Amino acid sequence: MLSKGARWDRVLFIAAGILCLIGLVALRSASATLNPLLFGQQIRWIAIGMLASLMTASFLYTRWIDAGPFLYVSVLLLLVIVEVARTVKLGAARWLTVWGLSVQPSELAKLATACCLARYLATQPVPLPTRSLLVSAGVVGVPALLIFLQPDFGTSSVLGVMWLGTVWVAGLSRRHLVFMAVAGLGVLPVGWHLLKEYQRLRLVVFLNPHADPLGAGYTIIQSKIAIGSGQLFGRGWMAGTQNQLNFLPERHADFLFSVIGEEWGFLGAVTVVILFGCVLGRAIHIALGTVEPQGRFLAMAVVSWLAYQAVINVGMVMGLLPVVGVPLPLISYGGSAMVATWIALGLLQGIHRFGTRF
Repeated sequence: MLSKGARWDRVLFIAAGILCLIGLVALRSASATLNPLLFGQQIRWIAIGMLASLMTASFLYTRWIDAGPFLYVSVLLLLVIVEVARTVKLGAARWLTVWGLSVQPSELAKLATACCLARYLATQPVPLPTRSLLVSAGVVGVPALLIFLQPDFGTSSVLGVMWLGTVWVAGLSRRHLVFMAVAGLGVLPVGWHLLKEYQRLRLVVFLNPHADPLGAGYTIIQSKIAIGSGQLFGRGWMAGTQNQLNFLPERHADFLFSVIGEEWGFLGAVTVVILFGCVLGRAIHIALGTVEPQGRFLAMAVVSWLAYQAVINVGMVMGLLPVVGVPLPLISYGGSAMVATWIALGLLQGIHRFGTRF
């Protein structure tokens, strides 16, 4: 049974909206000497994302889950087209150009895979048998492999974490957990050889960025300088030297948190972390408070997705984690990522409104 509809979770949307505003303020500074048009484009993507989120939340979330297989097949087709078309940007083929707009199908793959995964796991017994675990891994593995071949290790790892979070909630036995841990350690050497040269170099410079200070280690060195120079209160808006003097690469996208740290200091960075805590806290509350299996599994897939990207992005720009190339949700510049994130929040809102709760 699904409820007819409850009040909206205002905290979820308000915290997400404030994060977008902070991202816009930082992007205005980051794009000043890069491309001022990025600011206006980001406003447009946020507006589209919010509208899509409201539309998504206005319908029963089960309708989106029922459409999961169709969305999944459509996304796989788009990923194959990306691989065939090979429109390369920044050394990777990840985008399709539609009516003059660049679309990143890998972002849509997160949504489609989450819906398909929730639909399948809701029909399986608890604890999950081996067959169910393997089938669910296959559901995630196919798009993850296509994305990895682009190459885009960051997004493919997001899908993997979504799967882990969802099967854990669905009823992962200790036996399977131990086997997965052992198997994961066993495939590490193989995985190392499957990585591209620049991906292996990123892992090496994570341990010692000064091993290649003008190459692979340059961005993380500049990022750490930017964050450290912000100290407690920051240098002030549009006054960060690493940002305004173009020392920090990708400062509008994956490293926009570095701009926040430089210009708004420790207090600004902590504010962003607290706001993410509010978003993720409400998302976890929705997931744990939903007894309907499809809604609970879908919510956990979204929680795993957003939490992983936030932790990885903040960790990598501070030099605490390797650079894997994932944007900071609701903050970093990017149309497909912004719209997909807001749709995911709309799914959470729909689960909150229509799902049966304790």
